[in-house]
Amino acid sequence: MAARGAMLARLERIGLAVTRTLSIAGLVALMALAALTLADGLARWLANRPIEGVRDAGAFIIAVAIACCIPVALMERANITVRIAASAFGERVGRVLDAFAAAATWAVVAAMAWQFTVYAGKLAHARETTWILKIPLAPFWYGVAAILWLAVVVQAIVLLLDAARALRRPAA
Repeated sequence: MAARGAMLARLERIGLAVTRTLSIAGLVALMALAALTLADGLARWLANRPIEGVRDAGAFIIAVAIACCIPVALMERANITVRIAASAFGERVGRVLDAFAAAATWAVVAAMAWQFTVYAGKLAHARETTWILKIPLAPFWYGVAAILWLAVVVQAIVLLLDAARALRRPAA
């Protein structure tokens, strides 16, 4: 029993480390977009010449950056939670409902990942590109889909952890 608890704690630590690293990558992407936007604004103001493609890049940089933050939010359980049931029906019922909520969240994230994969496939099939720079869009959306599939795995870990907590006997 203690070995299983240690294994789950280790799994949670690894999940936190991986997702926090990914969120840093998302932050770096946002900082790069901010620098590009600033440079574009300065070029417009000083030389009356915008930097071509900053708007093109912005759309997919933001998508990737936001996707990078979803796994860490799931792993840290930073989503909105209402804990009325635990106070009304007891701690154990609250833990069971947390596990059900984790399962529902897993299903929603899996549906999102699947739909983003389908969307990226449609972009690839149509050979869609950005308007000005003609950068293919599909690889970026496949990247977003891959990050969302990682979020599915992360939420499965959260579900496993919540289910283990729900099944645990209360301390005497």
